[in-house]
Amino acid sequence: MKTVGVFNDTSISGHYGCTAVMKTLTSELQKRGVKPAYLWPVAEDWQPHRALLEQYKPDIIVVNGEGTLHHSRDRKRTRDLIAVVHHAKQLGVPAHLVNASITALDEAALQAVAAFDSIHVRESESKVFLAEHGIEARVVPDLSLGLTHPVQEEKRSGVIVTDSVYSSTTQSLKAFAGLKGFNFLKMKPRLPVATRLKAKILRKFRRSPEETIWHARSDAESFARLLAQKELVVTGRFHSVLLSILTNTPCVALPSNTRKIEAVLNDVFACQSRLITVDDLSAPEFLAHLSQGLPFSPQEKEALALYRQQAEKGRCDMFDLIAGSCQL
Repeated sequence: MKTVGVFNDTSISGHYGCTAVMKTLTSELQKRGVKPAYLWPVAEDWQPHRALLEQYKPDIIVVNGEGTLHHSRDRKRTRDLIAVVHHAKQLGVPAHLVNASITALDEAALQAVAAFDSIHVRESESKVFLAEHGIEARVVPDLSLGLTHPVQEEKRSGVIVTDSVYSSTTQSLKAFAGLKGFNFLKMKPRLPVATRLKAKILRKFRRSPEETIWHARSDAESFARLLAQKELVVTGRFHSVLLSILTNTPCVALPSNTRKIEAVLNDVFACQSRLITVDDLSAPEFLAHLSQGLPFSPQEKEALALYRQQAEKGRCDMFDLIAGSCQL
C-alpha cells in the first residue's frame, strides 16, 4: 500500500467542518490504496522535525490548505505550510495542494505554490487569483461535502446560530440568538478533559506532534444531522455554510477573515443574496424576512444540487490523480 504524508490536519481542534474535511481526505485516499504515513497538525511548525519526517519515507505529500494560505508576508504559518513543497522535492515525491482558499500571497509564496504537482482550490476566486499570477489550479469544492449525506427531515423546524472566526462577530451572533430564542452553537465544541489530557501525554512521550492514524475528535455527522432538521442556519463560519449546502439547509452568512464565504456563495448561486452583516441582525428588514423562514427558492435548490454533483465528481478526479501520481 502507498503512504502519504498529510500536512495541516485541522481536525485536531474538534471543529466540525475540519473533522468532515479530514474524514473525507483520509477515507478517499484509503479507498485508493493510500494510507497515512503521518498526519501533521495545524499550527505546528514542521521544519524543526524535518529529519524525523524524512524517516517515514512517504510516497506522496498532501497539503490540506483550507483557510491557512493568505497574507503570507505577515503570517509565518502560511509560509511554513507552503514550504512543505520544498520538503517534498527534496524527498523526490509528488506534492499536492488540496482544499485551499488562496489570496494575498507575496512573490516568494507564489513561486512555492507553483512548484506543487497539482493545485486544487475550494472556490473560483482562488483560481482567478492564481491565474493572475500565471499559476494553474482546479476548483474542487470543500471536502466537507464528502461527508455522508444525512437524511433530510420532511418537516424542518427551528433556527441554529453558529459562531464566527471573529470574537466580536461571535458575540453579536450569540446576542442575536439569545434575543430571538434560537440555539447557539460553536463549530469547535470543547473537547472532553480526557481527550485533551491524552493528547498532551502522547505529545510529551513522542516529542513531536505527528500522528499515524487519523481519528475524529468530534461528531461531524451528528452536527450535519442536526442542521438537516432545521429551517435556517445563521452563521459566520465557512464550514457552517458548506454543511448547510450539504444538507440543503437554508442559510445566511456573515463574512469571514477572507472572501471564502462570498466566493462559495458566488460559485453556488452566482450572487451574494445570502450574505448579511452584523448590522442586519438588528435591522427591521432582515428580521421581517427572517420571520418568513428564508427558504431556498426552486432555482436555489437546483443550483445546490448541481454544485453538490460537481463537487462529487471533482473529488473523485482529484483523489484519482493523487493516488496515481506515485507508482510503487
